[in-house]
Amino acid sequence: MRLFNHCNDGEGNCRPKTRCGKILHCGAHAVLAVVVVAAVATIFGWVVMTAWNAVIPAVFNLPQLAFWQAVGLLVLGRVLVGRFHHGHGGCKSRRFGRHFHRPEADTPPEGGAFAQWWWEEGETAFRSFQARKASESK
Repeated sequence: MRLFNHCNDGEGNCRPKTRCGKILHCGAHAVLAVVVVAAVATIFGWVVMTAWNAVIPAVFNLPQLAFWQAVGLLVLGRVLVGRFHHGHGGCKSRRFGRHFHRPEADTPPEGGAFAQWWWEEGETAFRSFQARKASESK
């Protein structure tokens, strides 16, 4: 039984053909994301707990951490100095460079100066750069 009903859209991208296939595809991505986050949290929690317990109690005379305290410390540090979102859009993410490709030849993109530059000159400049790099590597 095939869980994902993929097709090739002509650009080498696999996309589900049916709504059910899209739901299963995004559902599989969600399950995979949860498994990866749990695995990463477990590994980093263990690393923080082990490093803390090896150094901090001896140096600063503080108590040792349990696993869940180490995971909580990771989350607290992330909230205080970091961010959780890294620009990954999950099922709706785009590959790099696709954002600036013209969907229609007659419609300029909305956006900042880079989008306007890409619309007017960028693709031609990029193609000449590719040709120059290809000739340099030969």
